[in-house]
Amino acid sequence: MKRALPLLLLAAACSLRAPRTSQVAPCSSTSQCDRTDVCFLGECRPPASNLSVVRVEVRPPDNSPFGVMQASNIDLHVSVLNDFALQPPLAASGSVSQAPDAPTGAVTPVPGATITFTEHAPAIPDRVEQIAAQTDSSGAFTARLPQGIWDVLVQPPLQLPPFRPAALDTAAPALQLVLPKVSSLVRVSGAVDSSDGGVLAGASVTAVDVQGDPLSAPALTQEDGGYSLLLPPGSTSYLLQVGPPPNVDAGMAAEAFDPLPVYDELTPTAAGVTIALPPEVVMSGQVLDSSNAPVAAARVYARSDGMPWNLARSTTAGGDGSYTLSLRAGTYVVEAAPSSAASAPGVSGELPVTLSADTTQNFTCPPKVRHFGLVITPDGHTTAANYQVTATRLADKLLTTRTGFTTATGLDGIYHVIADPGQYRFEVVPPPEAGLPRKIVQFDLSAIEPGETALPTIEISPPLSVVGTVCGKPGGGKCGTQDAPVPGATVSFFSVDASGAHGIFLGSALTDASGHYKAVVPDVAQPGP
Repeated sequence: MKRALPLLLLAAACSLRAPRTSQVAPCSSTSQCDRTDVCFLGECRPPASNLSVVRVEVRPPDNSPFGVMQASNIDLHVSVLNDFALQPPLAASGSVSQAPDAPTGAVTPVPGATITFTEHAPAIPDRVEQIAAQTDSSGAFTARLPQGIWDVLVQPPLQLPPFRPAALDTAAPALQLVLPKVSSLVRVSGAVDSSDGGVLAGASVTAVDVQGDPLSAPALTQEDGGYSLLLPPGSTSYLLQVGPPPNVDAGMAAEAFDPLPVYDELTPTAAGVTIALPPEVVMSGQVLDSSNAPVAAARVYARSDGMPWNLARSTTAGGDGSYTLSLRAGTYVVEAAPSSAASAPGVSGELPVTLSADTTQNFTCPPKVRHFGLVITPDGHTTAANYQVTATRLADKLLTTRTGFTTATGLDGIYHVIADPGQYRFEVVPPPEAGLPRKIVQFDLSAIEPGETALPTIEISPPLSVVGTVCGKPGGGKCGTQDAPVPGATVSFFSVDASGAHGIFLGSALTDASGHYKAVVPDVAQPGP
């Protein structure tokens, strides 16, 4: 049997060490503990052996008068005792109005505008807090913003361009947002033509900057392919994004040009743009299982790959497994996905295809794979029953969030999984009474042998109890004896992967009636550079 190598997601270069064997000592003050330990709720708590700097998110219950907070650089090598003081959010009341064109005119309220506040520098890179509000008939809006700095985006109605004022600091908020006067906006116009000499009517056209952020509201091309856009004042350069109308499934554009790819970065001329619209082609065929029986109701996906445009289409196979997809000539990745039921065949896997004319493409879906594995404790003993195991297939270019069918561990520490072939993220969650952290590993599930085959043993990491108190303190700072505890708050701990782009969930806990929490996280080495 080919061995699958587990990858600890906490770190690509991560080392586990033997768990600490010393017993927790009772105490009434930190002075009674060892030099590096602290006293919390009558027990001496030693610092981390391997886990050092973590990030923290504290989210109060929905009815709390306090706001969400994130904190970085919490060093558990120094202490596992960390208190967090929440602050009331800013009850933001503001307005959106339009500057007058006339020098002596009054500003005009802008109803129906959407204001989006995005956390400017989140401590956990991929847990970005975002809050939206909308103006009423008088142009007013309200929002509750946790204390900090927020990027602001105003999306007015009609054809006005997005407005991005300076970042908002809740310590000195400026919430009277005034859009630039219409006469100062830069109007650009042109036409969208196709390389075969036709015009492209009914397509969406948006001006974007070099980062791909919109500079204009989208506009639909007219019968002659013409468009007109309004850009922010002072705009001198822009790119065009051309594609299907907004709020319509990918590829569903004007009938004459169905399917229409999305062209992300087109440099306009004074006359507009000419897009190289490839000829329409049809991909059709059947979805079959390993015995060549048709697979009814399977989803068939296609996404362009390596082309100067983007096109994604999908369809459902009929009762005889047959399907048809309208595409454009080019290179694609395609895949068939039957039902996720344990008795259904597995996904076909990604296939590269080059389409220059109508093409027959059949898919063969193999049986789902069957595996079992053993979970052991940090000291090498077999775990008890009811360790919950989930297996999530890592996203490929076409499929996301496929999960395997798993069982919890039995009395022998064994679990079972039935899944599509592919790369999987396994997460083992011990029962609360075990006092152990969750464990995340990665396995390659492949059908290399018939029947049920063994996976590598999963060893739970050494536990580390991180403790403290969450309080509500209007002025911020550390919790004091006079500050109100915040019960029911969720305190979540994260590490950051080696790329620095993704937070890795380590563990969480709810605060009790006294605002105390105790979270069990894995005491393992941090990611390498």
